[in-house]
Amino acid sequence: MNHRNLHRHAACLGPREQDKPRRPRRILAPALLWLASLWAVSAPALAQAPVVEPNVDAVVQAGRWSEAEAGEGSYRVVVVGQGFEHVSTRVLAQWKADGGEDGQARIVHEAELVAPGNYSLTAPKLTPTASGVRVELRGVATYDSRRRVVCRFDLAPGGKVTVMWACGL
Repeated sequence: MNHRNLHRHAACLGPREQDKPRRPRRILAPALLWLASLWAVSAPALAQAPVVEPNVDAVVQAGRWSEAEAGEGSYRVVVVGQGFEHVSTRVLAQWKADGGEDGQARIVHEAELVAPGNYSLTAPKLTPTASGVRVELRGVATYDSRRRVVCRFDLAPGGKVTVMWACGL
């Protein structure tokens, strides 16, 4: 075939493969249906999930307590970051009662272990003891990050807090 005939022959075959409009792949539709079904199942679960405040940096739970009036439950420590230019940490100890007849847990005691403003602390380490739980916090001073800080508290039933090592020492 000469060059002219080759050109005519190609024109008879129709448009070239790269010139044809592309059809969506047959596998795409089932994949999209599968993703949509996942969303339909998980959306109600996401709507019912408890919301954690954005400033909460850590929540650590350990140990058990028991009281005659309040029942029994576990110790929980919540670390909340606050501030803008000098971010500091507020630390709360909570005595969380197990779920009652309605299945809902509740906080029966709460104590502020570290007030905001002076320290930037990491997630606490909780160690069960014979009488409750020991909380250890580590971090730095807010206005001098070279100054390391360690704090220790003992938590006991009834909302009792004993300062074992104050943060400023």
